[in-house]
Amino acid sequence: MDTSKLGRNRQILRLKEAEALLALYETMTEAARARDWDRLAELEQQAAAIRATALARPPAPVTEDLDRLGELLTRILRLDREIRAHVEPAHAQARQQLAIEVKGRTVRAAYGADGGADG
Repeated sequence: MDTSKLGRNRQILRLKEAEALLALYETMTEAARARDWDRLAELEQQAAAIRATALARPPAPVTEDLDRLGELLTRILRLDREIRAHVEPAHAQARQQLAIEVKGRTVRAAYGADGGADG
């Protein structure tokens, strides 16, 4: 969405949505610390739904406390960085393990499951 024409008198995200996102990001951070990737994925889907709802409606005139909204967004971004710090190494490790598995399958397919031994 092109936000350049919104001006300073319009807002996309409502305060209640930002508060809900913050609560989700706090729980997502706990899940990331615990390496509970399934729970993290579920929570991310909930956060994505809130973001999609906010982006789907037309921006409204500002009627809320923008300082509070900015504070919430700053906290969300800080939590997002921490979540990424936990997720990115795990993602890289999973990618590496997948590459090893794919290579192993390719070798088995090329040489046969028994390693090419005649028997």
